[in-house]
Amino acid sequence: MIRENSLFCKLIRIKSSSKALFDSFMAGFRPELQTCPCCGAKGSCRIHAYYGRSLVDFMGGRAVRHSLCIMRLICTCGHTHAILPDFIIPYSGYGLFFFLRVLAEYFLRLSTVEKLCERFSVTISQLRRWLRLFQTQKEEWLGVLSSMEASGLSFLKALLTQTAYSVFASAFVRRFTKSFLQSHKNPAPYCQQVFTP
Repeated sequence: MIRENSLFCKLIRIKSSSKALFDSFMAGFRPELQTCPCCGAKGSCRIHAYYGRSLVDFMGGRAVRHSLCIMRLICTCGHTHAILPDFIIPYSGYGLFFFLRVLAEYFLRLSTVEKLCERFSVTISQLRRWLRLFQTQKEEWLGVLSSMEASGLSFLKALLTQTAYSVFASAFVRRFTKSFLQSHKNPAPYCQQVFTP
């Protein structure tokens, strides 16, 4: 897959839905400018196919499911690549903004866990998996000792208020070969890479 940077701003400034951001991103996407993550050739990719993907977002005080049309490119070397902007978490049906919103409300203790899960239409076990994933990746990023000093809320605030989320997202992919909040590694032997035209 090719991870495209699109969030060159503070996450707290984004007021539109993941679907609107995705549609806007894809309207300006240029396949002929991409670099193949497998062979490194620039300009050798063309549109190969599309597939549907469901993405849960939070709008108007409730969870909303969007349908996205994901573009796949094929390179002259024969490898195909899905195009995913950095606000879509690979292998997850939940968008970055939804995920971060749930975590923020959890860390702010705005309601009980049961009410939080009911509000966002997630199970308690799903929330616990997300919290473990967040904590694990926080420790990977900061190191165990620094992670112990930083609360989940302070780390989340740092992510939401940094000047450009994409800088963090691409650095995370380069360092760990998976996206932030991605629940498992990419299938071997493929390692995710971030490329920009």
